[in-house]
Amino acid sequence: MSHVIESSVMTQDFERIEQEVALVSTDQNMMAYVILDSASDIKFANHIIWRESNAINVLEGYSADKHRASIGSNKPNVIVNFERLSIQAYYPLNSNSRFSYSNMVELIYLEYDIANLLSEASESLLKRFIEIWGLGAIVLTLFYVLLHYAFIRPLSQLSRAAKNIDKPDFNTNIICVTREMTTLRDYLNLVKGRLYRSQKRLNNAEQRWLFAVEGARNGIWDWAIATGDVFVSDRWKEILGYQPYELDNDYSVWESRLHRDDKPQVLNTLQNYINNQHDEYESVHRLRHKDGRYIWVLDRGKIVEWDELGRPLRIIGTITDVSGDVKSQRISVDKPNHNGLTDLINREVLADQLYDLQVLSRKSGQFSALLMINLDNFKLINDALGRQLGDRLLMQIAARLSGSFANAGTVARLGADEFVILAKNFGHDIDQANKRALALASEVRQLIGRGFTISEQNLSITARVGLVVFDGIESLEPQVLLARADSALEQAKDSRSNGCAIYQPELDQQHVQPIKLQSELKLAIHNKQMSLVYQPVVDHAGQLNSVEVLMRWYHPQFGYISPRKFIAAAEVTDYIFEIELWALDQVLLLINSLLQTNSTVPVMSLNISSRHFHQDHFAHVVISRISAAHISPKLLQFELAEDIFKVNADDARNKIIELQAYGINIAMDDFGGGSCGVHQLQGISFSQVKLAAVYLEEIEYNPETFNIVNAVVEFANKLNLPVVAKQIENKKQLNLLTHANCSGFQGYIISRPLDQDDITQLIKTQLSLSVAP
Repeated sequence: MSHVIESSVMTQDFERIEQEVALVSTDQNMMAYVILDSASDIKFANHIIWRESNAINVLEGYSADKHRASIGSNKPNVIVNFERLSIQAYYPLNSNSRFSYSNMVELIYLEYDIANLLSEASESLLKRFIEIWGLGAIVLTLFYVLLHYAFIRPLSQLSRAAKNIDKPDFNTNIICVTREMTTLRDYLNLVKGRLYRSQKRLNNAEQRWLFAVEGARNGIWDWAIATGDVFVSDRWKEILGYQPYELDNDYSVWESRLHRDDKPQVLNTLQNYINNQHDEYESVHRLRHKDGRYIWVLDRGKIVEWDELGRPLRIIGTITDVSGDVKSQRISVDKPNHNGLTDLINREVLADQLYDLQVLSRKSGQFSALLMINLDNFKLINDALGRQLGDRLLMQIAARLSGSFANAGTVARLGADEFVILAKNFGHDIDQANKRALALASEVRQLIGRGFTISEQNLSITARVGLVVFDGIESLEPQVLLARADSALEQAKDSRSNGCAIYQPELDQQHVQPIKLQSELKLAIHNKQMSLVYQPVVDHAGQLNSVEVLMRWYHPQFGYISPRKFIAAAEVTDYIFEIELWALDQVLLLINSLLQTNSTVPVMSLNISSRHFHQDHFAHVVISRISAAHISPKLLQFELAEDIFKVNADDARNKIIELQAYGINIAMDDFGGGSCGVHQLQGISFSQVKLAAVYLEEIEYNPETFNIVNAVVEFANKLNLPVVAKQIENKKQLNLLTHANCSGFQGYIISRPLDQDDITQLIKTQLSLSVAP
């Protein structure tokens, strides 16, 4: 129309414009089609009546503002008016043409009716919607039918089958049309097979367990704590002399039969275990038999069920009749062949049984074994806690050994801290017999090492086992077999033996029997066989920091005897008190002689055994001797092993504080060896700690060991504990320990242990010893 107007103006043919407008007017949906001037006056219109009228007055949808906006922007403006159901357009004419008709007209305005179009579109859309959703409903119905038969129906059938998976009528003959359903069905069949096999294994295990329990002749009890219901097996009732139908399933059945002297301790032990104060429940006590007498039993239990708050609901346990092994704590005069405390057979009966065992081995052609068991640090526990608790501990150990190994052979007690087990039927091959014997020894060590609870005291004790394996072909005196076991036991004390050692003939040449050493110790000091040597401890600059005093024993028959050996033998007896006090006196004399020459005396460090340290009179005796010698206690240092805290930790702490208050330096030996809990060091200011020698074994070859050493030293430094590295043998070890920031160094690479003359010369000259790596 813009082109028509321009060309009509150029030719002055205005009729053409009217013809074009009339032509547009033939469209019935065209509501308004007008050409306006700048004053909104209508110059041409599809309805003649509108001509020369103002559009504002005659055109309802027209807007003068939109008219001017379109002219100002020289751009058309098309608007959909949903209220009037029309399209409105403002189309400016080209004002830049030289033939412009702008003086007359400047805008074409039209309004087109879209109501019919919208109605037709709505009807078409509705029809389309009905067609699509009708087809969709058919498709959805078909999909649901397919889903039902492909998934829902087989899934429901598999679900019903799963409910009966443990029943004989279990059936998975289900038609599955999809791979997933087929896989699920196959898995269900697989689970059924596994469940069947698991139930079979469970039944077999239950039968084996029942067989094992019956074979061990143990009685079983099962206590529901909340209800008080107690189930006791027929064997449990049989041990107490009752028939299966004679006792009710009630807690009082057990508690009412406890001996009145044992009852408080047993109930307290059980309650502490339920309160999670102890790791396990175990007690040796007396129960009343049907005939009125009391029998000794080893009672063990374990919590097997808890509620949602972690409170125990159920305990299962066993009792073992150990009356033949533990009778009472009183010496029995009517059983001369038994040990009075534990009622185990003594050496005389043991000798006869050793003869019989050798005969049996010869006849059967199978090897037998003698296991000699030594309790570590029992003397220390006995001295620290008192003989009564020590006896109680021996009773529980005897009950454990008898309850676990009575079927394997004979259990005997040789002395205060030694037991023996005679075991038979170890096979025809010596290598296999040795392996089985070592396995039995390891089991013994684990059994004893589980810990004990006696009078609310948690006691931990370890054991060493020496073994002799024999076939009986060479008939040996019982004393010879016991001596060989004793020799193997000595070898078992070596840290590399893992606590168990089998006798080898060459051991007789390498070791002096501990019994022989104990008798010789009586004369060692009197005959001046004992001597002292002194090994320097230096700092980074090589300056003398302290001196460790070491004992040596030269025997005219056996030569030099290892300190580890004779000190261990001395600790078993009371000679350890005598030789350590003798060493203290010698050191006091040496310090006194050095002071008289105005020499600068380093701290003299003496090793004190845990057993001696725990003696009630220890602190008083050493303080008295130091005071009598008029020597400053600051020149002395006592080296204590970590195991001083194993028994009566509070008493040990108080004694250390007493000695430190007097002025004596206290050091800890074998720091980091694992015998002492870290919390037990709190509040104790050790003058130095000596790094456990075990850390030096692989420090040269294993970076992880070096990292551990670094961590231990850093931990000690954070506690303000100077760390001394001992037993340094080569430059590489020294280099690594220097980089680990140890405070002191000791070992053959620094200096060998010196005699009194050499250490005196070193102190007087104040020479520095090289620690250069």
